[in-house]
Amino acid sequence: MTADRWLGAGFIALGGWAFWIAWGLQVPFAADPLGPTPFPATVALVVALCGLGMVLRPVHGFVRPERLAAPPLLVGDMVAYALLMVPLGFMVATALMATAVAWLFGARPLAALGVGVVTALLLWLLFDKLLDLPLPKGILPL
Repeated sequence: MTADRWLGAGFIALGGWAFWIAWGLQVPFAADPLGPTPFPATVALVVALCGLGMVLRPVHGFVRPERLAAPPLLVGDMVAYALLMVPLGFMVATALMATAVAWLFGARPLAALGVGVVTALLLWLLFDKLLDLPLPKGILPL
């Protein structure tokens, strides 16, 4: 079994374990009638399904050398996102992060920028307007 299939099996196990933990969450007070279970349970199922996809997909015989830099660059992107969230604000930091991720996954620069801007806008609408969560304003007057 290849390393990616082992990792996929690990994700299946992690998703199952997280779902089991999420299913048992109890809160003595709940503002939400569904309680704390649905969101972590959904994330756990997504993790397990992604693991299943890793196990079932065909194995590629080689990795292009330029793709070897992508994982550490993605980690750096996430660290930069966390550090830039407050000074730049949610919209700008998210647009930069999503642009970098799209570019690292092979999008052309203009397409990556489009993905970044649309992702930032949609996530801002979801979190700020729909879920009414406070987000860092940063340099944009939103």
